[in-house]
Amino acid sequence: MDTQAAGFAEVGLNRAEELKTRLAVAVFLAFACFFIVGGYVPFAWLAIVVLGQVLDWYTFKPLRLNPEKVVSREKMVECVAIVALNALVYTSIAAILWVDGGEAGRIFATLIICGALLHSTLHAARSTALLAASNVPMCLYLIGLPITSWIYFKMEAATSTVILIGSLVYLAHLAIIIRRSFESTDQLVRANAEAQDQKTRAESASQTKSDFLATVTHEIRTPMNAVMASAILLRRTKLSKVQSEHVDMLNDAVDTLLALLNDVLDMSKIEAGKMTVERVDFPVIDELQAAVRIWDPRASDKNLSLRFKAAPDFPTAIKGDPLRIRQILFNLISNAVKFTETGSIDVSARTGLDANGRRAMVLEVADTGCGISAETLSRLFAEFEQGNQMIARKKGGTGLGLAISRRLAELMDGSLGVRSIEGEGSVFTVTLPYDVADSQSAHDETEDVELEMRPLRILVAEDHPTNQKIVSLFLSTMGWSLAMANDGVEALEMAGLEEFDVILMDMQMPNMDGLEATRRLRASTSYTQTVPIIALTANAMDHHRTAFMEAGADAFVPKPLDPNVLIQTILTFAKASMADVTNTNTQSIESTPPTNLSAPAWQLDQNLA
Repeated sequence: MDTQAAGFAEVGLNRAEELKTRLAVAVFLAFACFFIVGGYVPFAWLAIVVLGQVLDWYTFKPLRLNPEKVVSREKMVECVAIVALNALVYTSIAAILWVDGGEAGRIFATLIICGALLHSTLHAARSTALLAASNVPMCLYLIGLPITSWIYFKMEAATSTVILIGSLVYLAHLAIIIRRSFESTDQLVRANAEAQDQKTRAESASQTKSDFLATVTHEIRTPMNAVMASAILLRRTKLSKVQSEHVDMLNDAVDTLLALLNDVLDMSKIEAGKMTVERVDFPVIDELQAAVRIWDPRASDKNLSLRFKAAPDFPTAIKGDPLRIRQILFNLISNAVKFTETGSIDVSARTGLDANGRRAMVLEVADTGCGISAETLSRLFAEFEQGNQMIARKKGGTGLGLAISRRLAELMDGSLGVRSIEGEGSVFTVTLPYDVADSQSAHDETEDVELEMRPLRILVAEDHPTNQKIVSLFLSTMGWSLAMANDGVEALEMAGLEEFDVILMDMQMPNMDGLEATRRLRASTSYTQTVPIIALTANAMDHHRTAFMEAGADAFVPKPLDPNVLIQTILTFAKASMADVTNTNTQSIESTPPTNLSAPAWQLDQNLA
């Protein structure tokens, strides 16, 4: 919509909003005029004013109802004409007072015109045409009445001259006000246009960054999948001491790269407002213990005592987000292990009240590490901040873990704080309000169901030869047979010729991607309506997971692949399918455990062996 049309629409809206005020003032002026000059002319004037205001309201109605619509030249002329007519009629009360009201009437008439001019200037400033249509008739009254009185009604020349000069001075000041008002309006319009342009550019830049992160994430995770798998498979072979040390270094590097990648992605999602938290029933103690267990080997390597203790009244199952709660605790334990050289790390869970008096779970991670100085505490939770730079260079990390943890706690309406004495240790405290789970089903669902299972037949839809080999090597120890499809089209054809127990589906594939293939499998009338479909993809951001779930996938395992997680997921959904469990909830495998919370490769290998 152009500026002129926008001005007409805005003035029309202003006139509609001020309609009641104009009518109320008109009623007051009619009675005031009646008491000054008498007769019924003031009430006839009032009737004409009301009619004119009704016409005005209907003339501007289309502009108010559809302000974005382009205003035709005919409609503009119509609007200008009705505004000019109403200004001429409304201000004619001044002429009545001037002629028949004596000296008091002339003073009152002058004040009425001046007030009407000011009011019109304020409410019609967005359109030059409407401002002129409104003000010109009033200016003619203000200048014409004293001149007419001097010429035709023999008013004293001195009196007429004084009134005329005063009116001209007022109009000069009014012209200055109008000019400055137009300048301010133009500046405001330009500022709004610039702000909108900057907003558009910022949104475009944000989208570009999101697209870039999605692409980079996929491209990094694909080779990392091969590196991580190779390290795990190497660990299964007989290695010399030197070779074992080399594999350990490789595993450590993979863990560090994966942690860096996930931290940057998490912070990006939080800053973009795209980080969401779930509210589901889950076994909270099991989740907390799992986060602690992951760090047992690392703590043992440093001869640290890592202990977990839950208060007797601590709930076993609550409503909340198991992924994010475990992620917070994981980050805190990670820091404690990293910065503690001797002593112990105690993780405790108890119930209490938050700052608003709500029931809350209180998680504490206390260590006997180097502690934190008072200066460092003030910026500890800032992004990319680390306490001591010498220690940071030695220990590594992005400085995002604590910032992410606090933001996640706040997303769950909770808090994260710390108290520390330099040289003695630190205590990090997470307070999260919670509700008890509706039933113990959240806990029961984690129990393994022992079923007699035949060897599974699995279809793997994956276009990358390296990834095909990785999946095959990971699953070969289970005695399962695999069929490989190079794209979605082949997956549909193979699923139509043979019945599979589980389908593993990549997202990005040629000819037909995993999303479309999943949708078509679910739309079929065959067994593929219910067969477990597990997404395996390097596209590991939240919107990718959501897209796969909406397409009909049962679970989502991001790359780099964790063999324990992959095997456990297949077992879970295969058992559920064989047992005909119809109430299995669609879930993301990130909840057990998430990629950025997964155990180091060497630990996974030990568990697998």
